[in-house]
This record gives sequence, C-alpha cells and structure tokens, in this order.
Amino acid sequence: MDPTIVELAGKLGKAIAQSQEAAGLRAARQEMDKHPELKKLLEDYRAQADRIGDLEAQNKPVEVDDKRKLRDVHEKLMASEVFKRYTAAQVDYVDLIRKVSDAMRGELTQTEQD
Repeated sequence: MDPTIVELAGKLGKAIAQSQEAAGLRAARQEMDKHPELKKLLEDYRAQADRIGDLEAQNKPVEVDDKRKLRDVHEKLMASEVFKRYTAAQVDYVDLIRKVSDAMRGELTQTEQD
C-alpha cells in the first residue's frame, strides 16, 4: 500500500474538518446542546419514527395515535429556529461529504469498470 494515499486521505479529512460546513455543524451542535428540551424532542422524534418503522417492517398496523405523536413532535421541532439551523448545517455538511465522495468515485470509475 502506498503511504502517500493514506497521507492524502488524512489531509482530506483535515480539510473537511476545517471546512465552513464542518464549522457550521459544530456551532449548530453546540447551540443545540444549550437546549436540552430540543435534544429531548429530537430523541422522542427518533424513537417514535423507529417505532413506526418497526411496525411497518413487521407489516403491523400503525395506529393513528402513533402517527399523531410523530407529527406533533415534528411540528414542535420545526417551530424551533435553533433546530432549523441545526438541520440546515447537517444538510450542508452531508452535501459536502457527498460532493467529495462523488469526486473520488468519478476518478475511480475507470478502475472499477475493468
């Protein structure tokens, strides 16, 4: 294995960590940490979404109350400007990672097609 490749990967990781998108995500996460009620709402949302997903995967009926609870928690989250900034920062960061991945995949296409 060429150590240069690993070294370049480390440099790429460092560049990503120093990017505007990563800084924005860190700042948004710190802001979220100052709002434990939002973190609890997010945990509740994820738990309820998982519950509904599990029921659907098992071909079991999803009760109206389950759907209503998910909607109510979602509405409370979306009413928060802090949460909106957090999700926007996540989207920006994931988009950066996707672009990096696409660029690497583009360079590897010929190799992987052989």
